Formats: sequence, C-alpha cells, structure tokens
Amino acid sequence: MIAIQPATVDEVGEIKQVLSRTWTDTYGPFLPAEVIQKVTSLWHSPETLASEIKNDRVFFHVAKDDQGAIVGLLTAGQPNAEIISIGRLYVLPGSQRQGIGGKLLDACVAAYPGTQKLVLEVEAQNERGLAFYRKQGFREVSRKEEELEGFALTVVEMEKQMS
Repeated sequence: MIAIQPATVDEVGEIKQVLSRTWTDTYGPFLPAEVIQKVTSLWHSPETLASEIKNDRVFFHVAKDDQGAIVGLLTAGQPNAEIISIGRLYVLPGSQRQGIGGKLLDACVAAYPGTQKLVLEVEAQNERGLAFYRKQGFREVSRKEEELEGFALTVVEMEKQMS
C-alpha cells in the first residue's frame, strides 16, 4: 500500500537520495555523470529542498511504501487559479509502473480544486517520462531548446486539460 503525504523537513536526506537515484537512472543515458552530480547538488541541496517543503505555496508530497520508505515525490505550484505547474515527479526505478506517479498526480490535483489545466516540462530524451505523461492524458504543446551545464537539451512542454 502506498501512502501519499506532505513531505517534512526531517525527510530531506531521504528525498535527496531519491532524487539522486532517479536522476542518475533517468538522465544517465544522455548526460555525463559530472553534469548530473552538479545539477543534483545545486537543485536538490538540503537547503533548497527544506525551503520548498516549508513554503505554503509549493505542493511537495512524497509516496511511501509499507515500510515508510520514500519511493516517489511530486512538487508543484499554482501560478494562477486555473493552472498547476508540475516541477518534479520522480519515482524510484524499482517502484515505477505500479501506479505511484498517478497517485501523486491525483493528490496534487485534489489539493487545488477548480484547476483547469496541468502543465509541465520533460526532456525529449526521457522516453519513459514522455510515455508516462501521455498515458496520464498529457499532450505535447511545444518544444524548446535549453542548455544545461553546456549540454543542449530539447524540452517538451506538455499540458493536460481538466474537465
């Protein structure tokens, strides 16, 4: 049984480990290890994660397994009353394809009643991520080129209309 609940500052170390493992698995095939290490140390610093957890305007929830271990997480914000912007959605490699990502998305939508659209960005080379979001009802709306530590990436902007 998977439990979805708000992240706590006490969990920052475990959250950082989940992010490092999923980033290595997801981006390792197309980004060098040193780039992944640099990005995860900056974007996922304990201070950054704790600040996001404490921020009332950031939805930061974790998925825990029966033993209480964090197996996934989702962060999001609401730039306006109609839109939820998904910042991160990661599930540990060994826990993927078990409905955890969908449960995290459902919890996020439930936290923002009246939302009309979900938006997110995913790297074009992240084929598992693209397949997951398409399965969840997202559609591609555009692509853009971004630079990450000297590497050019194509970012797919996706959205899902809520009914």
